[in-house]
Parts: sequence; C-alpha cells; structure tokens
Amino acid sequence: MNCLRPLAALGVLMLGASHAMAAPTVKQPNILLVVADDLGFSDLSALGSEIQTPNLDKLLADGRLMLDFHAAPSCSPTRAMLMSGNDPHLVGLGMMSETRKRLPAGAEVRAGYEGVLGANVATLAELLHDAGYRTYIAGKWHLGMQPAQQPHNRGFDQAYVLLEGGAAHFKQANMDLQSNYSATYRHNGEPIALPDDFYSTTWYTDRLIDAIDQGKASNKPFFAFAAYTAPHWPLQAPDAYLAQYRGRYDQGYEVIAHERLKRQREAGLVPADFPLQAQLEGVPSWASLSDEQKSQSARTMEVYAAMVTALDAEVGRLVEHLRKTGELENTMILFMSDNGPENATRVDPEWIKANFDNRLDNYGRRDSFLMIGSAWAQVSALPSRRYKMTTYQGGIRVPAFVYYPATIKAGRSEELASVRDIMPTLLQLAGAPMPGVKYRDRDIVPPQGTSALNYLQGKDSQIHAHDEALGWEINGSASLRKGPLKLVWDATDSKPSWHLYDLRKDPGEHHDIGAGHPEQVALMLRDWKAYAQRGNIAVDADGRPASPILVKPQ
Repeated sequence: MNCLRPLAALGVLMLGASHAMAAPTVKQPNILLVVADDLGFSDLSALGSEIQTPNLDKLLADGRLMLDFHAAPSCSPTRAMLMSGNDPHLVGLGMMSETRKRLPAGAEVRAGYEGVLGANVATLAELLHDAGYRTYIAGKWHLGMQPAQQPHNRGFDQAYVLLEGGAAHFKQANMDLQSNYSATYRHNGEPIALPDDFYSTTWYTDRLIDAIDQGKASNKPFFAFAAYTAPHWPLQAPDAYLAQYRGRYDQGYEVIAHERLKRQREAGLVPADFPLQAQLEGVPSWASLSDEQKSQSARTMEVYAAMVTALDAEVGRLVEHLRKTGELENTMILFMSDNGPENATRVDPEWIKANFDNRLDNYGRRDSFLMIGSAWAQVSALPSRRYKMTTYQGGIRVPAFVYYPATIKAGRSEELASVRDIMPTLLQLAGAPMPGVKYRDRDIVPPQGTSALNYLQGKDSQIHAHDEALGWEINGSASLRKGPLKLVWDATDSKPSWHLYDLRKDPGEHHDIGAGHPEQVALMLRDWKAYAQRGNIAVDADGRPASPILVKPQ
C-alpha cells in the first residue's frame, strides 16, 4: 500500500485554460469529500491521538480545522444531511432503516421517518452534475436499497457502493450477524462480485481513482465522494497495520485517555484547566479487569488503530494521485467523520464462538469479529462526552477540516457548523444556484444549511448568526445548541429530564447548570420546540421527543 509523498507547494490562483477568442475564466474547482465511518474526534494524531495519521495530519496542517463541526448522531441521517442540506427528519431519515425494520408489523410512522432518502430532495450530486461536474461515489451509501433510491439514480455518474450500513472488510459478508446474506455491492445498479484480495478501504480508493482517471478526457471538474466504511465494525485490518500497534494499548484505557487529553491541552484543543482525568462512564476500571480481559481489550483497540492508519494511508494514496496528475492544486478536500465512535458490543459470546475465530492471535483478521466497546469509544470521543447514537458532544462533534490553500488559509475555526452547511458551501464554490421548492417537476425541500465559503475565505466573520439555534434528535434523545449553551434530553436516563451545559466552560458536558438557570432552560426549550416544528421532529405537548409511530399494530 502506497504512502503519501511530501506534497508539492500549492499555487494561490486557479485559472482555466483560455480559448483563442475568449478571455480567461476561473476554472471550477474539483471537490473531494472524504467521510470516515465512526471515527472519534481524538483519533487523528493531530488531534491528540497516539494513532499514526501522517497524511490526514498534513492536510489538516495546511487546511482549516473546524473545531465546532457537527454531524448527526448516526450514519444514514448524516448522509441524508449531506445529500440534502437539511435536517434528516425533513427528508426521510428521522429514523434509520435498521430501526424501522425492528418496528412491529403493521406499524406506521409519520412522514420523514421512512428510513430512506426521500424523493423530496435535489441531491448534492444532482445539483453539481447540473453545474457541469462529473460525479463519483465509492463506498457506503446507506440511503436506500431500491433501484430508484440508489446513487446512480440520485445524481452520480459512477457509483461503486455498498448499499447497507456496513459489512465485513475482507469479504462480501453482510454485517447483519443473524443472517447469511451477502453484502450488497453495486456499480451503477449492477451487482459486483468482490475480488479475492478485497480490503474495503483499498478497494474504494482504487475505484475512485479509476473513475477520476476515466473521466479526465471530458475536461470537466469532478465531485468525488470517498465514503469509507473504516473504522466501522467489524474491526479488521491488514496484518502490516496490525503489527504496527502490537502492545501499544497494554496500559489500558485510562492511561491512553490521560495521554490524549494531555496532548490536546498542550495543543490548545481544550482549555488550559481542562481535567486530564477522563470521566469514563459505566465501565470498570482497568485495574479491576482480569489479565485475559485486559489482553482482549488492548488487542481490540490495536485493531481499531490499525484500521485508522490504513484509512490514512489510502487517503494519502488518493491525494498523491491527484498531485501526480496535476489535479490537487485545483481540488478542495473536505474531511469529516459521519458521527462519533461506536460504543456497541456483541453480547452473544456463544454465537461469536460458533461463527468466528476470535482467538487473541486472530484478532483483526478476516474471520474475526470485534467492536471497540464503550470504554475505548469514550477515549476516541475525547474531550467530548459519550459516543455515537447520543446527542451529547461525543455523538455529534466530529473531526473535520477543509483543505484548499488556493483560497482558504490554514488555521483553526471555532465557528459552529454542521453537515447541513456542506451542500450550500459546495454549490457556492461551484458557482451553482441553490434549489428552490421545485426540481425537475417535483416538489422538494429547499436546503436549510448556510454556506461557509465566505467565512472560510475571510470575507465574513461568522457562518451562522450567534443566536441561531441548531438541533438534533435520534430515537427520542435530543439536543439544541445556541451559542455556547446546549440543552440535552437523554432518553436513556432512568428518569429523563432536560440538562443545560455551557460548552465554553464545560466542553465535556459534565456540569449541568440548568437548576441554577431555570429562565435560560425555558428560553432554550422554547427554541427547541420551534426547531422541532421546523424540522418535522415528533414531540409531545410539552416539547419532549415523542414516538413517531402513528398507527400501532393491533
């Protein structure tokens, strides 16, 4: 696997080739969107990690780090936001398809909770295609299985995709653990048989490079969506990367958490007085584990780290290919994770034992099955609290940066932004109009996000008005941001209630200030109710998240 060579110095002005009878015009930039799957905020070495990510670190150092950037709490809602510029509840992903399938037979849900990307969306790919772009995707789709819902029918010229939300990384196996189905890979709707030497991250990179090269003769700019499935479970990585981390996590999650927080504090990523003792919730102390439990836990995290480094190498290979082919200087690169780290664990050890080879020496190989679990997920999300599927910061604040030295200066941004803002930003970059309420004779929901391009280019001092509210909801848990304040409703609490945090003083969300500021809670709750109404979120008469089920089976 190739690694990235040092990047060439980048120019500062992109001019298209002039025609004999026409004045030179500014060339539309290429766009490379890289999305990792379940990557935590602190998992890049530039953000405090011990995991080696030199290629991403280099891009980040030369780009704009978005320190207050947010996704949805889980994968398909984030992808719906990305394709639509909207809250997922407006476009069909108020509920994930996996959740929808678990509802009792005959249950009906309100509009917006179908579990697939609705036809009421003009997708980012469609709009960029209309603006003259070649449009490519390689990786995870997770927005619909039916032909009309697949990416080749939603604006992508070339689509090499896994339709489900995840799969094995070395073979064509579905991650639906209780089934024997093969994972559904498609190229423009046609079935794909994976090669014997398949490894997901490498294969997706190969397909995207092929698509970019094949379209080069068109002289059109490209929009390439690298929708990687790493480091989503099952945790698997090539042996060379596994060997790189052997023994690295033997000290345990508390020590690794302390080391990451220390590096984050030294790098100014957290306040100078941020505590270095991580508050890992609901997990046993490392010292209380047996030797066997310690070995299994440490080895599992080794595999996760190996997957992240393999991902970094493949992104590096893709970027190096753009440099070699003369495309890099005119390419904006956006990198992000689709949500916080996964905390789930497999609770059926007998089933695992019967179907996988989970001997310690086989951890991370093609026939093993591993998940990092709650303790390491909380380390991954540092300095934030919790993980994926929650509306605490650990579930929604994700690593993100924008690389485009041609017009965007390197540095850090503390402006609040979200995945909703990507579509408007990229359409402005491409010189394409924002859609209205109609697209190709069908009714659509206009994007609600805000372009960040003027801010990134130094023309504006902010992205959103500082009194603008931004909300999230999933499976009954919810939150609302307004400035530094955040209101949280945690449906997993034994007695749920609203909690208020000041992220400026308490980025770890450990000190609920609601009891001392009832008037502020009331104002935030008013804003939450308004946001829920605009966003089509199911709530009860008091504004608390409610079930979207309209008709329950008899």
